[in-house]
Amino acid sequence: MNLIRTNTPDARLTKDLRLLQETCNKYDHISFSFPLEEECICCLLYENERLLSALIAFFTDSDTMECYGCTLPGERQKGHFTSLLKELVNDYPDCDFLFPVYENCGDGIKTMQAMEASFCYTEHFMERSIPVSAKSGLEEENEERNDLTISSHKNSDGQICYEFFKDKEAVGMCSLDIQEKSAYLYGFEISKPLRGQGLGTACLGLFLKTYTSLPADKRTKTIYLQVSGDNLPAVALYKKAGFKIRESLSYYLY
Repeated sequence: MNLIRTNTPDARLTKDLRLLQETCNKYDHISFSFPLEEECICCLLYENERLLSALIAFFTDSDTMECYGCTLPGERQKGHFTSLLKELVNDYPDCDFLFPVYENCGDGIKTMQAMEASFCYTEHFMERSIPVSAKSGLEEENEERNDLTISSHKNSDGQICYEFFKDKEAVGMCSLDIQEKSAYLYGFEISKPLRGQGLGTACLGLFLKTYTSLPADKRTKTIYLQVSGDNLPAVALYKKAGFKIRESLSYYLY
């Protein structure tokens, strides 16, 4: 066995990581990806030229590291992942390690249980097709409302920022990160003093109406977002708006 530790994986290592990632995704029916774009620590376990297991981590703050790992299906329960984790723990004994695990990945859940890691929270990834054949309940509920307006502009990073106004007073905002075939909705919020008045429902409905009415070449086919499983009102709102949970990640602390 050969354990490789690096902060800058070269082209060969990156290719091996992608192959391991694709193999595990196909076996576990998930869409896992290593965060290679982050400033990360890579621990890789090889047997000859074959990458058996990998653990990649990066700091989220001074004493917490977020960790992503997987092992070839035929090489699991042989202590490979444990070897990589020990390497990381030995180097950072005072750190907490946070592991995101897909809820439908049985082997991943079993690994967290074997580590006696503590469950922290769940994140849902939701998506909505654009356009849809029928209006969502949210759009139907708000189609007669005429006291709200919306404006948009691009920021310096290329994201589209939307701002909502009620009788010309700013009441909330959201942003879109446009990608190749989809758009990521984030930062949706209503001003704190104005919450609890139905503005979240109304503004989200106005945003969807505005975006879906764009010409096909000006919008994506899908919008997706990420929301905490603990935020039940937000999950309910997004479902009402036509978003469906695509997958869920549970976070465990070790």
